[in-house]
Amino acid sequence: MPISTYLLWSLVAGAYLLLLFLYSRQKRELSGLGAILKDSNGQSLEPLLLEHMKSKVALQTANDALRKRVEDLEKESLRQVGNVGIVRYNAFEEIGGDQSFVLAMVNEFGDGFVINSITGRAQAKLYAKAVRDGRCEQTLCPEEEQALRIARSRKQVAIEI
Repeated sequence: MPISTYLLWSLVAGAYLLLLFLYSRQKRELSGLGAILKDSNGQSLEPLLLEHMKSKVALQTANDALRKRVEDLEKESLRQVGNVGIVRYNAFEEIGGDQSFVLAMVNEFGDGFVINSITGRAQAKLYAKAVRDGRCEQTLCPEEEQALRIARSRKQVAIEI
């Protein structure tokens, strides 16, 4: 037999011995792992771990859905009218006290309305004006401008008397 055949058989035998060594080592490690994965009664923890993984996936899915819902609500809340400005004033010198008032309510984009209540001795008049992007198409009186400025200052509720 030529030397190359002996060399080939030697390599095959060496590979076989290496495989046996690796197999026995892996078997020992897996048997140690099997002992770790048993509870105090000797029962396998695998079903418990699988259930835990399913729960984790379900919780992650629910968490993602809640995160999306919160983001949607935050975006929606920006459109809600929440910034308020109120200014009381005396519309008529002959009537004592600041009986008239202006109420301005706008959202974070400056959209909303201004309501002006002018109170006299015999009557009260109420005027409403739409506000878009912090501006009004109609001319605003100084008290209306002041109330709108207070509302736009992003204070939640501000009253200036």
